[in-house]
Amino acid sequence: MNEKIAIVTGSSSGIGKSCCIDLLKTGCTIIGIDVNQKSIDNQNYIHLIMNITDEETVKEEIKKIYEKFGKIDYLVNAAGTFSNGKPFYEIDLEKWNKVLSINLTGTFIISKHVSQCMIKQNYGKIVNIACIRSTIFKQNMSDYASSKAAVVALTSTMALDLAPYNIQVNAVAPGFTYTGMTARAFDQADIKKASEALIPCGKIAQADDISPVVLFLLSGGSNYITGTTIFADGGYSIQK
Repeated sequence: MNEKIAIVTGSSSGIGKSCCIDLLKTGCTIIGIDVNQKSIDNQNYIHLIMNITDEETVKEEIKKIYEKFGKIDYLVNAAGTFSNGKPFYEIDLEKWNKVLSINLTGTFIISKHVSQCMIKQNYGKIVNIACIRSTIFKQNMSDYASSKAAVVALTSTMALDLAPYNIQVNAVAPGFTYTGMTARAFDQADIKKASEALIPCGKIAQADDISPVVLFLLSGGSNYITGTTIFADGGYSIQK
């Protein structure tokens, strides 16, 4: 993976940041995209503050990246936001749209413009971050679950569209993972204990438990895998 060019969204924290750190260790040059300031200091890391739902800006910046480096090898769509935490019948349309816009439409927009570059070079790998809530549901998460279920569907349809161009598209669906979005809940001892009791592996994942799965899907070892969602959830989803 040395000398590869990777774009990672949601690069300032959580799984996105962990993916950046792991990719930098392999010798990749990373273009990190986030709405927040950078949190990685490395000579091979370039940070862009950008809203992934702004298609014109995305289109312009992806074009600049491609012209500068002459290629884009990898894309990791890790940017996302969490549920409003209300039953669906109480969610304001504006707040519903925000979750769908960031989690789903933002992934679509970035992937659309990066894949156009990958088609030109007849090579590329894209990994989307989904969630166990794409198939295992919980109350008061209709907005988030809907967005992540759609990301899984988008992953498979993208894979079919891009297969003729030697581009693989896969997703990783993390289970209970400690990130900036979930810290508020998992920092409460009772919630942490109850959550860990539901996981066969007995622990809540850290971001660096998930990022190696992303790296595998970016590596040559995944060349014959496309359209697949890998559940990285400590066994949570296989229980009856």
